[in-house]
Amino acid sequence: MSARPLVLLAHGSRRPGPSCLLSRTAERVRTILPEVEVRTGYIELQPPDPATALKGLADPVVLPFFLARGYHVLHDVPKAVERHGSGTVVGHLGVEDHLVEALAQRLHEAAVPQGGLEALDHMVLGAAGSRQAAALEEVEAVTRGLEALLGRRVTPAYLSAASPSVRDAVSTARARGAKRVGVATFLLAEGRFHNALHSTGADVVAAPIGDHPAIAELVARRYREQIA
Repeated sequence: MSARPLVLLAHGSRRPGPSCLLSRTAERVRTILPEVEVRTGYIELQPPDPATALKGLADPVVLPFFLARGYHVLHDVPKAVERHGSGTVVGHLGVEDHLVEALAQRLHEAAVPQGGLEALDHMVLGAAGSRQAAALEEVEAVTRGLEALLGRRVTPAYLSAASPSVRDAVSTARARGAKRVGVATFLLAEGRFHNALHSTGADVVAAPIGDHPAIAELVARRYREQIA
């Protein structure tokens, strides 16, 4: 019996960056799972759409390529699989130790010119934001994981749809005496949201984590857990 195919469905963007990122992640997953056909698709804004990505596949494993459990994870991805007529939706990237470690590593890399993490007086977790309570709960859980890993206080903050905003979190930290504030970027790709983090007044802004090898490893683990 041939291996079940794997399809990664991401949000999509008008910018090419996220497309390149998902392609790179898919290529890493193919290296980890060489026997598996791996496809990619997007919920909106760019091709291929979910129907095209799923076309011709029997009983695919479909992974929502999202960090938190927002509307696309809860509704759009399952609906796409339902319309396709077969397949299983596995967990999105979610709250995982390896993901938290990737956040810490990216922040460390960005903070090196400032003297490393030790030189930061306060840290903020910068997330996209959502109106879904489940998504915000996951951001809070990731924040606690990052605090435990670093042994430092971290403030969760958002770029849209929730509060506090990243800008307000940075300002509050400064008002409480922080000289250097770093933002751990809870985003998968560069683009409008990541650009916005650079205008929040933070001294250090980490790179997104979507291109971190841990993400591909997490995708492969989700697949293996499903087919076990």
